[in-house]
Amino acid sequence: MKKKKPENGDGKSGEIKNQKISNFLKRRQIRYLLATIVVLMSLVVLVLVFAFWMYKITENSCYVDLKSETETAISTLETSLRNDRRMLRVIAGQIRNEEELESLETNGYLSNYDINNQVTQIYMLLPDNELIASKGRRPNPDGELDFKSEEALKDHICASVSDDPTSYSTKIRNFVQIREGGYCIGLLFSEGSAAGVAQAWLPDIYGKKGWLYVVNRKTGEVIIDTSPSSSITDINELAFRQVDRHYSKSETIDSIMAGKKGFSVFASKAAGETLYMCYLPIDIEEWEMVVVVPESAAFSEVSPVRSRMYLLIVLVALIIIGYLFWLLKEFRGSIADAEEKANTDVLTGLQNRNRFEAFIGKTDALKEKLACVYIDANGLHELNNSKGHSAGDQMLRFIADTLKVEFGGDNIYRIGGDEFVLFRAGKTEKDLEEGLERFKEALARNNYHAAVGVCTYESGLDMDKLIKSAESNMYEAKRRYYEKTGKDMRI
Repeated sequence: MKKKKPENGDGKSGEIKNQKISNFLKRRQIRYLLATIVVLMSLVVLVLVFAFWMYKITENSCYVDLKSETETAISTLETSLRNDRRMLRVIAGQIRNEEELESLETNGYLSNYDINNQVTQIYMLLPDNELIASKGRRPNPDGELDFKSEEALKDHICASVSDDPTSYSTKIRNFVQIREGGYCIGLLFSEGSAAGVAQAWLPDIYGKKGWLYVVNRKTGEVIIDTSPSSSITDINELAFRQVDRHYSKSETIDSIMAGKKGFSVFASKAAGETLYMCYLPIDIEEWEMVVVVPESAAFSEVSPVRSRMYLLIVLVALIIIGYLFWLLKEFRGSIADAEEKANTDVLTGLQNRNRFEAFIGKTDALKEKLACVYIDANGLHELNNSKGHSAGDQMLRFIADTLKVEFGGDNIYRIGGDEFVLFRAGKTEKDLEEGLERFKEALARNNYHAAVGVCTYESGLDMDKLIKSAESNMYEAKRRYYEKTGKDMRI
C-alpha cells in the first residue's frame, strides 16, 4: 500500500495558507479603516475649528460695531450738551454786562434762546434762590434748587430724577455761572426732560432696533432710558439672566458703576432673545453710556455667513456620517468575505477544514440522531495520472455538487485532497441511507466512485469518536472497493 500525497490543491496546507492570507487581509483592512477614521476625524476637527474661528470673527465684528454705535451715541450726546453750554455762556456774557439781572434786555436774552425738544426752558438762579425765566420770576418749590450748592459745582450738568410717579420725565439741567468782578452773581441753566433730550439727539442704533441707558455712576440712577419695554430708574433693576459664564450681572453692574469699558451678554424675558451690551464712560459728569442690542440685530449683517457656515458644518457632518456607515458596511462585508474565503474550499465551494475544525470545536455534546458521513474519492490518483489534474478537479467538484444536491450545503466539508465529511441531525437511518444510495448512483453514472463510512449517535460516544468511527468505516469500504477492482489502495 502506497502513501498518498495531497493532490488537486486546497488540502490542509492550502487551507493554512488561505487562513494566513485572510488574516493578513483582515489586518490590512483594519489598518485602512483606522487610518480612514483618523483622517475623517481630523477633517471634522478642522471643520469645527474653522467654524469656531469664523464664529469668533463674526462675534468680534459685532462687538466692534456695537462699540462704534456706543461711541457714536456718546459723541452725539456730548456734542449736543456742549453746544447747549456754549450758547448759555454766550448769553451769560451778555447778561453780566447789564446793570440789573431782571432788565428787559435780560428778558430778551432769555426769550431768544432756542427752545426745542432738548431744552424746554431757560432760567437764572439768583443768590437768594429765586428763579427768573423769560416771563419773570418763577417759584422754586421747596427749595429744589440751592444756589450755594449749585455754585460750588461751577459749570456742570445734573439730572434730577423725580420721586413723583406722575412726573413725565427726569430733568436734565445744564448750568453755567454768570460772573462779574470775580464773583458769581447768578447761575444760568437750561432745563429739559430726559425723554426730550433723547428724542433730540438719539442716534439710529442698529436701525432703531437697539436702545440705550445713560447711568449716573454716583447713584446708579438711570437718567435716560429708551428701551422699548418697561422703563427702569436704577441700573440694578436691569433684568439680567446670565447666558455666558464670562458675564454675570453683579460684575457687569460693578463695571458700569466703576466707569469701566466693556461688554456683556445676557438674556431678557421681555425681549425673548439674547442681548448684547456695550458700556463706555461719558466725559460729561460721572455718567456711563450703556447700549443694548438684540442678537438678531447685532448679527444681522453676518447672519447669512453664520447660517451658511452652520449649513456647511451640517452637510460635512452628514457626508462624513454617511461615509462612515458605508465604510463600516464595506468593512464588515470585506471581513465577512475574507472569512468566507478563508473558510471555503476554492475548488468545490464547500466549507474547508478550518470551518470543519471550528464546528467540531464548538460542539460540546452530541445530539440524538446526529450522523457523521466520511467520504473519500476512489481512483483520484489514477485519474490525475491518466487524464491530468483538471479531470481530477472535475471529479472532486462533481462529488461536492452531488453532496450539496442530496444533503444541502450546510455542514458539508472538504477536509483534504479527496476527503469529505458531512453531518446530519434529525434524519432517520433510512433517509440517510437512501440519500447516500442516490449519491453513489449519481457518481456511478459518471464513472466515479467514492468510499463512504457512516456512524450515527450512540450513548457515551463523543464527537471525536464519532468522526473516527465514520472514518474507519470509510476505510473499510475503500478496502472492499480496491479488493473488488484489483487495484492498489492508496492511503
